[in-house]
Amino acid sequence: MNNKQYVIVFMGDSITEGQYVEHSLRWSELISTSLMQKYDNFSSRFITINSGISGETTRQGLERFPKSVQVHKPAIMTLQFGLNDCNCWETDNGYPRVSELAYRYNLIEMIERSKLFGTKHIILSTNHKTLRKKILACGENLEQRRVKYDKIVREVAKSTNVTLCDMANHFDGLTNEELESFLLPEPDLLHLSLEGHKFYATILEPFIETALNQLFENENKKNDHFYTEQKDLVI
Repeated sequence: MNNKQYVIVFMGDSITEGQYVEHSLRWSELISTSLMQKYDNFSSRFITINSGISGETTRQGLERFPKSVQVHKPAIMTLQFGLNDCNCWETDNGYPRVSELAYRYNLIEMIERSKLFGTKHIILSTNHKTLRKKILACGENLEQRRVKYDKIVREVAKSTNVTLCDMANHFDGLTNEELESFLLPEPDLLHLSLEGHKFYATILEPFIETALNQLFENENKKNDHFYTEQKDLVI
């Protein structure tokens, strides 16, 4: 019985895409390389696709979801959005790019669509802490906005019964010095540095490993059942 080839899709915004960092050093590539070393048959059994696009909100992510996720029918999907959604622009008179209510339902629809197209393991991540303190048009800074949207991520993970990777919790435990080293310097203070990508990968990789092991376990059970049936037919 032939073993199936699986697809892993990393879906999100610039944090998933790995903006400003060389392709091979982005967290998605670091995870792929690590898994290739841990699983002898990884390169032949798995395809990893980075579907992160810089500057996007969940609204834009949902619009491209059919071509970025559904068409690939991934077995595993990581989902990360929010730092653009929660931002407030002067041109919108301080209204968030995506409201809290719309953000919640955009995440839910992406999860529902992914499940409909056969995704077995969905890993939904909160957004990491930044050093952006400037007051936005809404009267709050980006960090205050992020915390509100991360709360929604946790609630969505629970209500949709998907795996939560609480990235924010891991970054909250860092010292200021560590956080500064994990983010690009001023004027950015948001996107991950090379060290930040390494840290991000170490947090997320175990979740993907758990999903991989469950896929392999279920596959082995199906193979055992298949060979047992074949044996019974021969007898």
